[in-house]
Amino acid sequence: MGVTALDKPAGKWCTHFSRARGCGTYDTRPDDCRVFNCLWLLTEALDAAWKPSVAGFVLHSEDQGRRLIVECDAARPHDWRRAPYQASLRRWAGAGTEVLVFAGLRGLRLDVSGDRPVRRA
Repeated sequence: MGVTALDKPAGKWCTHFSRARGCGTYDTRPDDCRVFNCLWLLTEALDAAWKPSVAGFVLHSEDQGRRLIVECDAARPHDWRRAPYQASLRRWAGAGTEVLVFAGLRGLRLDVSGDRPVRRA
């Protein structure tokens, strides 16, 4: 995800982030970061396997929950294909949720009739 207030482009690590300590500017982070809602934190149905540091991606929704965005760690762009993730994402796509999987600017729209490439605007 991009963060305009930090000039952080999508698909790149934030310069304020460290794997050892997390966000280095958490107390003074911009509103773009404050309003972000990681679905793993908000959804009881997503167990510890879906924690971003375990899964290799962050989940968030758009369009009042009708679109699910999977933001892959650039170092682990294919982790969404592992079990149980791919099966669950495809099941959700089959049930009518638009599921977009991004690794940087490139991505896929998961579809029961065949995945389609998408690019970030």
